[in-house]
Amino acid sequence: MKIIFLCGSLEPGRDGVGDYTRRLASELIRKQHDVAIVALNDRKLQSLYLGTQVSNEISVPVLRIPSSMTERKRFDYARDYISQFAPDWVSLQYVPFSFEKRGLPVLFNSRLKSLGANIKWHIMFHELWVGLYGYSDFRLKVHGFMQKVLIRQMLLTLKPESVTTSIGIYKKNLDWKDVSLIPLFSNIPITSMPTAEGKSDNLTAIHFGSFTGALDEFRKQVAFLTAIGEKTGRTICLKILGDGGTHKEKAMDISKQALGEKNVIDCGFLTADDVSNHMLQADIGISRADYALFGKSGSSMAMLEHGLPVLLRGERPDDDMTGLDFPFKEQLVYADDDAGKLKKKEPVYFVNQVSEIFLDSLQEKPHGNLVLVTRQ
Repeated sequence: MKIIFLCGSLEPGRDGVGDYTRRLASELIRKQHDVAIVALNDRKLQSLYLGTQVSNEISVPVLRIPSSMTERKRFDYARDYISQFAPDWVSLQYVPFSFEKRGLPVLFNSRLKSLGANIKWHIMFHELWVGLYGYSDFRLKVHGFMQKVLIRQMLLTLKPESVTTSIGIYKKNLDWKDVSLIPLFSNIPITSMPTAEGKSDNLTAIHFGSFTGALDEFRKQVAFLTAIGEKTGRTICLKILGDGGTHKEKAMDISKQALGEKNVIDCGFLTADDVSNHMLQADIGISRADYALFGKSGSSMAMLEHGLPVLLRGERPDDDMTGLDFPFKEQLVYADDDAGKLKKKEPVYFVNQVSEIFLDSLQEKPHGNLVLVTRQ
């Protein structure tokens, strides 16, 4: 098939959906499909870029359109590119904040419609609207309602032939006639296995990405790590990968008080290979998400695919809210669990399976249960 993906930005390592889209595109190209990506609102460059980006050693054709251009001009470039490519499908990778800084792309739906009259649309909803789950004050509810209206208008305007999302709570709230679930995969390709050099007797935990404001929940996660250290007699070392976000300093203070200052290491922003190496050498990952939302967390998926048990926020749930026969459930750990021995697994090449589910969603073919491919 010929497929064009639309996303917001394609700045490597700085946009999770862009990284996801590039990696999915490379996997589809590996399977002999004809694929390209258009970044409609790229905030990380000042001039138009027409060329390629590399993922998994595969070159992916890309058009990056800077956000500094007017919206009309950006969509003119996109329309010309799509017309020349003549795709069978256009796949919109939707996050509201990717296309407008407030997450309210008011003219976006009509602009998308202008890209072509006979486009077969697929929409992957990576996020919906703010306040959908968890804390929500009046202002957030109003903001979320406006985003919900725009999403509803987009569905009615484009009439997509395929709609997908990553978690059950999103599928339920979309309230569309037919929504399929596609699990996420890691944006961090697995590097070659690290050597024994540099390994220590410490029990190493990693946090990858931004911290949330739910610092009491993070404090419980750190307490769980401390309990494992006491039970095993091992020193707990916490490595923080990435910029950590606005709550990083408070989270680091909590960690240092519990684990000791020298045992909390801020690794900062790293290359994908360095992140992968840290994950392969770690013993457990700490996720910012709880059970309802971990399926949309690229950092959680990265740790799971690297074989790590992953400590989620919150308590172990009584029922399954994911809506997926998810293959990593045995690797999920909760702060209210008894502190026991952590078991790592072999790394998994999950993008292969997810790409097949993606293709099935376009061809309207039923697919079977997920079967994991262990990395060779």
